[in-house]
Amino acid sequence: MDRALQVRAILSTRSLTLYNVSLRSAQLFGRSTPFYIPHNLYYDLAHTLSTPTIFQILALSHITDYRLFDWLAVFGLNLDAISRLQFLIPRQQTTLLDSTVYDTHAWIPWFAERAETGPASSIVPLGHFLTWAPPERASELLALNKRKFLYAVVGERDLYAVPYFVPGSIVRADAQHSEAFRLGRDTNDKGSFFLLEHDFGWTCSRLTRLGKDRVLLHCPQRPCAERELVVGKDARILGVIDAEIRPVTPDIQSRRVQAKLATPGKPRLERLPVELTKLTDLLRRSRARVGLSFRDASSLSRWIADTLSDDLYFAAGSTLSDCEALSAPPRQVQKIITLCLLYCIGFEQFLLAAGLPLGREGREPIPDEFVPRHLPNRNRSPGITGANGAPKADSFFAALLNQWEEIPLFLRFSLDEITGLKNFSLSELFWVGGDRAPQHPLLADSTLVVVIRRARKPSPDTGNAVCEQPLYLILKRDGSYLCGRCTLDDGNLIVHGYPGTAAKTQQFRNGVDAEVVGQVTTILRKLR
Repeated sequence: MDRALQVRAILSTRSLTLYNVSLRSAQLFGRSTPFYIPHNLYYDLAHTLSTPTIFQILALSHITDYRLFDWLAVFGLNLDAISRLQFLIPRQQTTLLDSTVYDTHAWIPWFAERAETGPASSIVPLGHFLTWAPPERASELLALNKRKFLYAVVGERDLYAVPYFVPGSIVRADAQHSEAFRLGRDTNDKGSFFLLEHDFGWTCSRLTRLGKDRVLLHCPQRPCAERELVVGKDARILGVIDAEIRPVTPDIQSRRVQAKLATPGKPRLERLPVELTKLTDLLRRSRARVGLSFRDASSLSRWIADTLSDDLYFAAGSTLSDCEALSAPPRQVQKIITLCLLYCIGFEQFLLAAGLPLGREGREPIPDEFVPRHLPNRNRSPGITGANGAPKADSFFAALLNQWEEIPLFLRFSLDEITGLKNFSLSELFWVGGDRAPQHPLLADSTLVVVIRRARKPSPDTGNAVCEQPLYLILKRDGSYLCGRCTLDDGNLIVHGYPGTAAKTQQFRNGVDAEVVGQVTTILRKLR
């Protein structure tokens, strides 16, 4: 539908015309303010392909009582889909992810429990338990979450996280346990990693308590880098890391944008503020946290603009500098999205810091026929249970939800980037939660692995550390699976054990007793 006609149709659902909207915007906000909606908006939309400013879109939301993020989607700005780019931007420092689901009325492809699954072995395809079901609204799935977690992506130069985590790993932090640690309670957190916000960014580190509010960042690889921090003054404990989505193939890292970034200088240390309320302070500190110069940020904004095929996402270095000097936000929404992606700022957080009246935005969703919400064409399969609503208490999905407590829906547009697979599907997921004697320590307490089926020939032994060698999924002739390191030797498939564990090396005739299903690209595992 033509965008001007689309806006006209949306206004008609509220018995409004553009003349009425323009008049009301002048009455509510003032004709001389940036919130004023001109009476020639339809002409601009039809002939210049321009997008209204963030102020005008907020005025449209207020006058129609339709949600701000739905109006952004009408103008081609789907924040949920655009947020996938945050996984492709190279990060020197560990950074927080924006885990907000902006369109809570979006349709999500979903699953249902199979009625008859039969006995399951320790490792099985996830399709053994689940099958496709009719899609669900995002709001219905979010209602199943038991509580909220924080998410971060590990940076390449996080001294305290590497090598326990790898660059690009997505870690989940539980804020409830961090409060117990801060108060000095016995939480059995020895060996746990914490997500910390400190004076020049974020990090994942083990902590040693030195006193009431004093902690030591633990860095066994480089003892000289260990650092004492005072909680509440120059550090804030955000949560205990309890889960990880770990990439285990170099291909996933190579999919990220290859940008030539300058070596970050030594950060200027500042006392950690309690709250950042001004836009200029938020931008300045956020840029310092991610370790970007204006030149580097501008270079990455060019990549964002090219990826989204819209030059409005590009921000010159002078523009980025002006944003930190001026208190007013950019008028173009695309520039705001670019700043949020570059500096790891939530979109709502940005608008609040800019002083925009978000309390006046609309509350109702725009009807599906007027906003681009894709409805997946999935028919209900025969022989399934619990297709809609809360899962049955004794079902596989209910047990999975009890274990993980939250469905990270904000990742749904980023699965290709996270797994390294194009057009990622359910057939590449395998449940490994029943394997009580895993062949590799990375598989201990793991729940799911992603397998690329076309990589069926084991790589030769490169002499790298054992933990850096690729993992494979092996199907035995009795129908059971193994997951671990393997090599080919004179027609024999050797599945290696791991030193210091109960897992023993096993040997099979390749193609007769066992065969390789594919290479593991990603592991989803619990750490607590």
